Amino acid sequence: MAPSADAEAGSSFLNPVQLMDGVRRHFWIPLTLSLFGLILGYSYFKRQKPVYEATSVAQFGSEQSSLLGIDSVGSPSLGDEKSVNTLIQAAKSREVLGRVVKELNLTQRAPFSGGHPAGSREATESAIGVVGSMVRISLRKDTRLIDFTVQGSEPGLVSSVSSQTVLSLVSELENQKSKTLQGAIQSLVGEGQRLQEKLKQSEIAMHDYKKSNQAISLDERKDLVLTKLKELGAEVNRQSTERLTLETHLQACKEGTLPRDQLLNLPTIANHPKVSGILSQIGVQKGALAVLAERYKPKHPKYEAAQAVINNQEQQLEAVLGDAVGLLQSSFDNALELETKLKEQLKRQESEALDLEQLAVQYNVLKREMESDQAVYESVLTRIKQVDVSKGMETPPIWVHQLAMVPTEPVSPNAQKLVGSSTAGGFILGLAIIGLIVVQDRSIRTVDDARDKLRVPVLGMVSNLRPQNSAKQQQALKDATPGQLSLHVHREVAECFREFRTIITRMARSQKTCHMVVSAVPDEGKTFVSTHLGITLASQGLRTLLIDMDLRRSQLAATFGISNDRKGVSDLLLDEASFREVCFGTGVANLALMPSGSRVSNPAELLATCGVERLKEMAFEAGFDRIVIDTAPLVPVNDTLVLGDMADSTFLVVRCNRTPQAIVQEAIRKLQQTGIPLTGLVLNRLAHRSRGYDYYYHKSYYRTAFEESDIPDHNTRVFPAQDATRV
Repeated sequence: MAPSADAEAGSSFLNPVQLMDGVRRHFWIPLTLSLFGLILGYSYFKRQKPVYEATSVAQFGSEQSSLLGIDSVGSPSLGDEKSVNTLIQAAKSREVLGRVVKELNLTQRAPFSGGHPAGSREATESAIGVVGSMVRISLRKDTRLIDFTVQGSEPGLVSSVSSQTVLSLVSELENQKSKTLQGAIQSLVGEGQRLQEKLKQSEIAMHDYKKSNQAISLDERKDLVLTKLKELGAEVNRQSTERLTLETHLQACKEGTLPRDQLLNLPTIANHPKVSGILSQIGVQKGALAVLAERYKPKHPKYEAAQAVINNQEQQLEAVLGDAVGLLQSSFDNALELETKLKEQLKRQESEALDLEQLAVQYNVLKREMESDQAVYESVLTRIKQVDVSKGMETPPIWVHQLAMVPTEPVSPNAQKLVGSSTAGGFILGLAIIGLIVVQDRSIRTVDDARDKLRVPVLGMVSNLRPQNSAKQQQALKDATPGQLSLHVHREVAECFREFRTIITRMARSQKTCHMVVSAVPDEGKTFVSTHLGITLASQGLRTLLIDMDLRRSQLAATFGISNDRKGVSDLLLDEASFREVCFGTGVANLALMPSGSRVSNPAELLATCGVERLKEMAFEAGFDRIVIDTAPLVPVNDTLVLGDMADSTFLVVRCNRTPQAIVQEAIRKLQQTGIPLTGLVLNRLAHRSRGYDYYYHKSYYRTAFEESDIPDHNTRVFPAQDATRV
């Protein structure tokens, strides 16, 4: 039966249990690769030349402010990353490295000259390239320190190159700064001379303009004209107001609507000389009349005389007021004439102001140009003084913090690091290979794998045999006969086969049963399972016959120490031997063996045509209780497929962690197609941790090897009392 899609998909993923099982099975891979890596790393270490390293330290930037608060001219700001990277690249420039080559005379050394004549241009270029490859410059994090690291095979040389690189960089920067300052001073002096000449020309142009336009006191004249213009404007406004007032009063007088009192209240009438004189006399006479009124009565001559004078003056006033229109007309004409003159004078002042403003425009242009030239010229003079004063007083952009010392020990190769990393790399590679093997492995690994993928019940599980470590056990194995050896090995897996025996006994439908053990391909452990299943059944007191039906590759006879030239199944089927003649003792009580017999050219034809199903009847008639048949593999040959009717139960042996799932499924398919019911699976060489649940083992359950003394001779035939019937 084909496995489910979920189970197939789940098998492609690597889980820790499978990985650990793969490590246990293939532990030799990482160990071998680790040893290979160790040898390779050590060999590489022995072949490497020692490399020494020397480091000089320089500090860039200034922690103090510039003297006098003057900014440095030509000194780059080193506060940003770009400036620092620029400085580091400058340290690798041809000029700096050329200084190092020249100071240390490196062209005389063969490794630096490149085979060119010492002192030649080619030798210098080669030396510069070699020094550039030796020097490594890096900035320390969160500091102002730059490391100049040099590696090489000569301790003294790397120290000298590192120190000289720093010194050459400092010298080169100082030279560049000096050249920059000198160029800046010259540029400023030239600019100052140009500005001085321009300022002179500006002053001459302004003077000529003043002279030609008589604008020497232009500012004072402009101020006077503006002041007078303001005064005339105010006077014109006042005179215009007075004219309008007189015009209004004149119009009222002409219409005759103004009474005497209102006429006298008009400033023009009241201030007229005649009117003011009469009013003054009337006022004096009224004062005298008031004095006489205190002494005399109205009929008194003096009182009447004073009253007559007042009346006369009143009449004169009435006569003068009668000519009020003429008085107002005269005042209006005077006011109008004065207003006209003021306006004419105001226009002349405005014209003069416009002329002065026009002169001032060009004057201001020349003045601003002269002031601007003067300001720039003064700024250049100040800058020249600053540069001259600050020259040689500022701290350099970079200075030597520490020169390199001659190294005493090489920095590489590091034996511990190199060998350790190569060993660890080999081990990791081995683990990766194991992981790949486990991922690509499509075999049955655990009981759950068999149940989920094959959908066939698991009836038996045979664990891996434990190695015999003690000297006594190893010596006993050497001295044991084949039958004793099989019995001893059986003790190691007895518990597994007892469980298997219990399950198949409960499944048996009759007192006498025939079990057939099959496998998909060779080397699955089919013969091992058949042998120990027979021993387990025999140990229960059941007379068991172990039949070797693998006529192509017989192994059961050799397992029990029986010669391969003995007659067996093929001889019995060909009527060349009787049943009793082909059954032999195995050295195990109640267990008999029927070997494969003589070799035949076509085993499948023999088994299909010679009535092999009668073997079962003959064995039961001979008194055997159980028959265990060891068969040929299912996939390579078809010999086993003709034995289906002979077996009461069929067990498929699957070797864990080896046989691909597809091969096992192909074997199951063949059994199903031929109508052979598959009873269940027997998982061989199952890892202890892959069984799916715990099994407990203890050495006290098993007797020491070869303690039994009742093992019959392996050549003794094991039969019941009656004779076997010939085929």
